[in-house]
Amino acid sequence: MNAPLSPPPPARFDIAQLRTRLADGGAAQWRSLEQLADLPHFRAFMAAEFPSVARLAQGPDRRRFLQLMAASLALAGLTGCDDEKPDGHSQEVPFVRNPEHQEPGVSYAYASVVELDGMANGVLVTCRDGRPLKIEGNPQHPWSLGGTDAFGQASVLGLYDPFRSQSVRFLDRPSTWEAFRGAMVGRIGALRAGGGRGLWVLTGAVSSPSLLAQLTAMQAAFPAMRIASHVPAGRQGAYAGSVAAFGQRLETQYRFDVADVVVSLDGDLLDPGPWQVGQSRRFIDARREAAAQGRLLALHDASSIPSLTSAKSDYVLAADPSRLIAIAERLGGGGDAGDAAEQAWTARAAAALAAARGRGIVTVGATASTALQAAAHRLNDQFGNLGRTVLHIPAVLPERAGLAELAAAIDGGEVELLLMLGVNPVYDAPVDVDFTTRLAKVAMKVHAGSHVDETALRSNWHLPLTHALESWGDARSPDGTVGLMQPTISPLYSGRSPAEILSLLTDAEPRDGRSMLAAFWQASLPGDRWPAALQQGFVAGTASPPITPVLAAGEAAASPAASSAASPALGGAGLSLIFRPDASLWDGRFAANAWLQELPRPLTKIVWDNVITIAPALAERMKIGHEDQVAVGVEGRVITGHAWIMPGQAPHAIGVTLGYGRTDAGEVADNAGYNAYAVRQSGSLWRADNVELKRVGEPTGRLATTQAHNTMEGHDLVRVQQIGAAPVGDNTAFTQPTLYDGPDESRVVHGDGVAWGMVIDLDACIGCNACVTACQSENNIAVVGPEEVRLGREMHWLRVDRYYSGAVDEPATHFQPVPCMMCEQAPCEVGCPVEATLHDHQGLNQMVYNRCVGTRACSGYCPYKVRRFNYYDYSAGAAPSLQEQRNPSVTVRSRGVMEKCTYCVQRIAEVRITTDKEERPIRDGEVVTACQGACPTRAISFGDLGDRTSAVTRARADGRNYALLGELNARPRTTYLAEFAPPAAADGVKSGGIKRSGA
Repeated sequence: MNAPLSPPPPARFDIAQLRTRLADGGAAQWRSLEQLADLPHFRAFMAAEFPSVARLAQGPDRRRFLQLMAASLALAGLTGCDDEKPDGHSQEVPFVRNPEHQEPGVSYAYASVVELDGMANGVLVTCRDGRPLKIEGNPQHPWSLGGTDAFGQASVLGLYDPFRSQSVRFLDRPSTWEAFRGAMVGRIGALRAGGGRGLWVLTGAVSSPSLLAQLTAMQAAFPAMRIASHVPAGRQGAYAGSVAAFGQRLETQYRFDVADVVVSLDGDLLDPGPWQVGQSRRFIDARREAAAQGRLLALHDASSIPSLTSAKSDYVLAADPSRLIAIAERLGGGGDAGDAAEQAWTARAAAALAAARGRGIVTVGATASTALQAAAHRLNDQFGNLGRTVLHIPAVLPERAGLAELAAAIDGGEVELLLMLGVNPVYDAPVDVDFTTRLAKVAMKVHAGSHVDETALRSNWHLPLTHALESWGDARSPDGTVGLMQPTISPLYSGRSPAEILSLLTDAEPRDGRSMLAAFWQASLPGDRWPAALQQGFVAGTASPPITPVLAAGEAAASPAASSAASPALGGAGLSLIFRPDASLWDGRFAANAWLQELPRPLTKIVWDNVITIAPALAERMKIGHEDQVAVGVEGRVITGHAWIMPGQAPHAIGVTLGYGRTDAGEVADNAGYNAYAVRQSGSLWRADNVELKRVGEPTGRLATTQAHNTMEGHDLVRVQQIGAAPVGDNTAFTQPTLYDGPDESRVVHGDGVAWGMVIDLDACIGCNACVTACQSENNIAVVGPEEVRLGREMHWLRVDRYYSGAVDEPATHFQPVPCMMCEQAPCEVGCPVEATLHDHQGLNQMVYNRCVGTRACSGYCPYKVRRFNYYDYSAGAAPSLQEQRNPSVTVRSRGVMEKCTYCVQRIAEVRITTDKEERPIRDGEVVTACQGACPTRAISFGDLGDRTSAVTRARADGRNYALLGELNARPRTTYLAEFAPPAAADGVKSGGIKRSGA
């Protein structure tokens, strides 16, 4: 028997040789530095169609395996010590008598919102038989416009999470709500007598009008009470920047539809966060419209750390953190010149802004410094953009005291009762606050949260919070629109919402969330407006109208002395540490969500871990290898993690992500990765200067990444369409000769005239992974854990490949979602010995699971590598209640069968049944696949290729349309639209990062 083939060991390669190889015309498109180096052990790993088959006998650690399965398919229907259940729409047990107007097995959708950092995105929650199963976007919501993100998609798993807090706890022992209320009566009464002195409430980001009104009423009853907020990944810098520029806290909004150019300075307009869904949709829509007019809405980005915004930029500059202020000054006509690459980028961006006066946008990321934020506001004023393409509204989030004020009050003995609502400062407070030590000084600590986390274990009382899908409430979107949250299931456990907890503490008779929300809104929404608002999921007309702020007199806030200085020589000195929220775990709140843990990060493709990213030039200078263990020191404090050599990163920037290094987040997340909060300072939350970097050890081989899996090498994979150039599309793949019987057109339109197909617009794809999580939620796709991912056994039916083109130091970045291609002439069908994979009458390439014998021949024949083999029964061993999380319309697969994308055939069948009853054909747009519906930018078109008026047919007629590996003549039903790029004439100064197809 052959020895098992292990995952490739961490690569050791010479970066100088990689630069030379690319300069000499090497790989036009490449996915990783390992692929570019083409080392023997990597080549051996890629040559194995099914790596590590011999490892089957060993198997993963059983304890760890069962933990992960429990997290992915959570046990629901359990209760804590309390069986009290606030009123909701549905029950978590099957109906004995079916409610009127509700059919068993039929899906119903409730409009609601999901929050992130206090900001709301509108969603529709699909429920069946009383169980919420799937999140869809709400197309009527004014902000999110029908899009979602990975966080919203994964919130369904968060509802069924078995690690959620299930009961009230006192000193880490089970208790009840009645016991808690009894214990608080005397304390609250004493505090009321003293005007509330000694009472502090610590919240996260709160935009809820009803909850803010409740806090205001509470403060009126307790005049000396103090309210503080703690938002680890919040946008304090953006508010501070508007105060510096305008003297008031403002939200900035962009009119991409009337813009001709966008310049981003360390920007995040397309990155994960509360603004991603709405901003990315508006940007891509404007870019589409501009392209239809024969012009390019170009995005220029200067960033220290690669991001989704820089990845989608047409012109990108890897700028050292110390140079960002100087670059902003240079755009305005001042500042020093910088090096050649910086000069080229700033000259091009400044010229574009000047040429598009009043039609340009300068945007800055929420994590940028106050000085850079203020500089961007002044640049928009200088170029005539304020009030035209750049608008402002009052801040959505109220101004509150922060942790520093709370810490000072604790040190002064001024805090007797601390109520913490939905926060975990013991884990994520800046290290200089030392919240663990300070919390011990508070006599009575009450923590309310979704999990028994680090802060809960150090509190006197812990109270379980309800999940968003179990709660009544409201929240504002970034544009000010008020979204209404309503429960889609009665609480699975004994949780309560923050509003219900405040009522329990202050009202003589505690009120439930529904009555409080209705009482608040019915006062301003008389008649039938309240039921109508609840039905549509938002209060119409509540978006904040733009205001016209006036720039404050004087110059922008002074930048640090180093900000305009030239970058120091490479080495261990003069380095800046850049903090960013994790693309999947955010600030750590989603650490127990296995879907998000196993979701490949958009740029590194890392799962179940975080890394310390460094630039190729820095790695080369300090002799740090890929995945070496390195230590980063900040003022005597050190974190240790794996180095990740990141193409496109600034030479003097070190990137770390928040959300890992948990110790009390549940068995799924504990002790994974490093805790970046351990070196984060309150005075500079997103950047630390003059940090130390040192290599401390060899690679451990622990990292799990999917970037080298399913590589399709040496082919024209991602195409780029220059504005004004000849079309790069290629439909010849559909007209080549074939050995199949019958005329060619019979393979395109089948018996009943329906031919399902999909077109993916690569220019609209931002790599956000919403589609991947939506597919997992819809199709009962199990997580497999880091050990299995290392062996290439991840089960996602849809992947988003990330490619680079150009130089190692400043490459252009491309994203390409790859589902099943649904080939008309499918090689997998030829290869299967038992005909387990075959075409149906509408051209769908299907898998018959109970016919599959696990030969894996179909995967060997598939050139796209989109098939997944479940080496273990990843969904086995579950109690019957596990069915509550699964979609009953999709088979739960057992061990030993191939799985793959099905174009959501269950959704096609559901619509077909409906239209058959109504005796009419399926209309264009009636069938929406999970990935298509989740996409915030509407990058995916799906429909009937036999309908010449359908959106997918129109997309196929686009000159950018091409088939992936079309030269193989497999005739895929899934095709792509090429990315847009600047016209060839824009090449005036050659610099890295310009979008080109292999240029």
